[in-house]
Amino acid sequence: MGLNMSDVAAFSGLDESTIFRLWDNAEWLDRVSGRSLQSLMSSVPGIAEYSMAHAVRKRRDGLVADLHGEGLTVDLDALQNSAVAQQHLLNALEAGLHIMRGQATQKTSSFIARFWGREQDTALEALYSTEAGRGLLEDPRRLFDSSIDLAPRLNRKTYSFHSILALNILTHQVSKVTGSLEADLGFEVPGRQTAFMMRGVVMGSLISSNDFDLAERYRQELDATPVYAALEEWSFPTYTRDGRISSDFTLPSSLSLRNTATEVLREIAVYNDAYLYYLVSTYIPLALKRDPAFGGKLPELIRALELRGVDCRDRRIRQTCNTLVRRLKGLA
Repeated sequence: MGLNMSDVAAFSGLDESTIFRLWDNAEWLDRVSGRSLQSLMSSVPGIAEYSMAHAVRKRRDGLVADLHGEGLTVDLDALQNSAVAQQHLLNALEAGLHIMRGQATQKTSSFIARFWGREQDTALEALYSTEAGRGLLEDPRRLFDSSIDLAPRLNRKTYSFHSILALNILTHQVSKVTGSLEADLGFEVPGRQTAFMMRGVVMGSLISSNDFDLAERYRQELDATPVYAALEEWSFPTYTRDGRISSDFTLPSSLSLRNTATEVLREIAVYNDAYLYYLVSTYIPLALKRDPAFGGKLPELIRALELRGVDCRDRRIRQTCNTLVRRLKGLA
């Protein structure tokens, strides 16, 4: 930058002795104090950008090496070119490391549980993805196996909210990729029959398999079991941060579903017909009971369902869309 030590000291307000100690040290960023770094970032062009890039690169290199030691190879091009924030992707890689090491500890459950959220889920989806150029791992099959192996051991502490949330997240990701209800992830496995666990498996399977009958069975389960409906209603608003994540799976009586509405509109546009049927037959009617204004997006919801419903080949799905649209027009 054409600046000498004296210039940097003058601009940043730091002592020249401080600048001198850092000047020729390749590891200066690990040695500088937080306050001194803030002064340098605010006064010397390029310091802020370098500090950010260095921190991300250092964490990335460590995770890549650790995952390689566990038998997984990170696709660096997919990592670098992803539209998802690098920090979210690195968090996903660290989750993968926890899973591969297979330690069913509270720390592991707590870390994986943090991926309940739209952006975090997108990053974790990239970790499990088998799509070339999108998946963060060149071959994630070992991750699938480790996830299936870890899941029942996480579930031993059924009283732990983080364990319940982490198990849901793992089963959701694996079923989304495999497209089937694996024996180790299905409804018959002891300790896996809670509504939240079932929902994680069903949502992943619906997204990948387009199984209308599965969507209908899930709707019937919710009609017959109030706790299933309560957890279904809780899931979207907490996932989108319209509501706070609560260990008792409750929502406030007054709640605007602004972020939820945006997410549902996105899913109507991108997911398959069976998932659309789940939305129109199961979730949206529940959401309207909580927020009849649907986050102020009723007109957008009507248009989205009219456009999407016309393209559905299954007559049952078209009829369900039409019935819901008529109801929505009565509310608008």
